[in-house]
Amino acid sequence: MTREAFRELVKKGPVLLDGATGTNLQKAGMPVGVCPEQWILENSEVLIDLQKRYVEAGTDILFAPTFTASRIKLKEYGLEDHLEEMNRKLVALSKEAAKGTNALVAGDLTMTGEQLYPLGDLMFEDLVDVYKEQAKIIAEAGADLFVVETMMSLQECRAAVIAIKEVSDLPIMVTLSYNEDGRTLFGTPPETAVVVLQSLGVDAIGINCSTGPMEMVELVEKRAQYSTVPI
Repeated sequence: MTREAFRELVKKGPVLLDGATGTNLQKAGMPVGVCPEQWILENSEVLIDLQKRYVEAGTDILFAPTFTASRIKLKEYGLEDHLEEMNRKLVALSKEAAKGTNALVAGDLTMTGEQLYPLGDLMFEDLVDVYKEQAKIIAEAGADLFVVETMMSLQECRAAVIAIKEVSDLPIMVTLSYNEDGRTLFGTPPETAVVVLQSLGVDAIGINCSTGPMEMVELVEKRAQYSTVPI
């Protein structure tokens, strides 16, 4: 999908994204504490059924279940050497769920769980490389666009966006999560996130999870004052 095609899609009206994946997979039997990506690959029919139901409900964009399939997260389960194979197969599952429909598939990236320097030991350049490795595989696997989601650190958002842009020309959506004080866990207000992310060339900016829909209204209104891209 080109960035121009994404803009045309948005012009047609609200674009519906898929729903809560983790909680629905747990309802379907995924135990707490397992590697979600490995469980999904071992129970692929559950993910495909869930995403087909999302498409039937009107979803325009499915999120491939590559959420925590980065090298850093997979290493926690001793699966880092299977990163390429897993990401390719996970994208393929969502493409299977979307087959025969107009639904698009977004490659999904999120926080790594490691702190960037100076709060932690992870250097910014190394984080870019981690995201770049995963993003390249996802793009090659046939994702239509990218979503960087449930982000709490603007710095990590920057790293992910830079990484994606180094390996792909696909559209990028970025969504952050906010606390009750209207800031991310690392203290970024919504206006700052909008200005920084659209200057990096992202194609849409959003909010997810956080404190619930009603509490998000004010944050969306603040973003709308500064945003030149879809929210």
